[in-house]
Amino acid sequence: MAISKSLAALFAVAFLAALLGAPQAPLAEAARSEANSAALKQIIDEARENCRSVEGGIFSVGEGAIHDVDVSGDGEPDVIVDSAGFNCTTAASFWCGSGGCMLSVVIDGEGYGFLTQGWEIVDLYNYRVLLLAVHGMECGGSNVRKCVRAEVWSEGAFRSPGRE
Repeated sequence: MAISKSLAALFAVAFLAALLGAPQAPLAEAARSEANSAALKQIIDEARENCRSVEGGIFSVGEGAIHDVDVSGDGEPDVIVDSAGFNCTTAASFWCGSGGCMLSVVIDGEGYGFLTQGWEIVDLYNYRVLLLAVHGMECGGSNVRKCVRAEVWSEGAFRSPGRE
C-alpha cells in the first residue's frame, strides 16, 4: 500500500515533534500557588496602571496572555505572562517594540523578565527548556538575523551559556 507524500510528511512532522518534545499542555489555573497568584496580580495591576497613565487608557488582557505551565520542572504550575496579549486603548505598542515583547515568568512568586519575539517550552532530555526568539543583536547582527536563546531553570535561577 502506497502512502501519499503529504501523509508521509505529516507523519514525519508528528514524529519530529514527539522526538524533540512537543510543547506541554497548560496546567490548570486552579493549581496556581498563592505566591504566583500574587505576583501575577502585581504584573497585571502594573500594566493596567501604565495603560491608564497614557491619556486614561483602558487596559485588557487578551486570550493567550497568561499561561499556567511547569517551567521549573518540579511538576508544579508556574506562570508565564506574555505582554503581547496586553491591550491598551491609548497605546497600541506599549509593551512591544522591534526587539519583541516583555515575557514574565513567575516561579515560586518571583518574576523573571525576558524581551522576546516569541517563545515556546519544550522538553529536551530531562530539561524543561524555555526557547526565546530574540532580537538579532543577541547574535551579533540586526533585527533581521534569526536568533534563539535557550533558558533552563536550575538551582533557583535561569541558566544559559554566557550567564553566571
